[in-house]
Amino acid sequence: MRVIACLAVLGLAVAAAPARAAENDGLSAEYERCMARAVSTADMLNCAAAESRVQDSALNGAYQALLRRLEAPRTGQLRVAQRVWLEFRQANCAYVANPAGGTAARVAGSTCMLQMTAARVRELHAFASEAAAR
Repeated sequence: MRVIACLAVLGLAVAAAPARAAENDGLSAEYERCMARAVSTADMLNCAAAESRVQDSALNGAYQALLRRLEAPRTGQLRVAQRVWLEFRQANCAYVANPAGGTAARVAGSTCMLQMTAARVRELHAFASEAAAR
């Protein structure tokens, strides 16, 4: 039964890969390769943990770069928005990672964190470009 569940999760991940690539979601090529090699839930979670470090670094870099471009009171507004966004991401992905959903839900929760973080990085970059254009 456990093998079937792992295969189902892997099948979903593989089926979603073309959609993720088409969306240009900002996840690294190494993450995509890691997930393609994953044969178990543990492998998938290890891929997500490594990608989380990549995405967190990108998020922090984009946030700091934007802060440097802004003047008060916009810096304060960004700090508040970022804190609230971090709380929302945590709550949203905790919902996705339904504790009653088994191992597949843990993978879904990890994927949620990665995708939301990558989307926020893109958003912060766009804000920085907008600020630079003024």
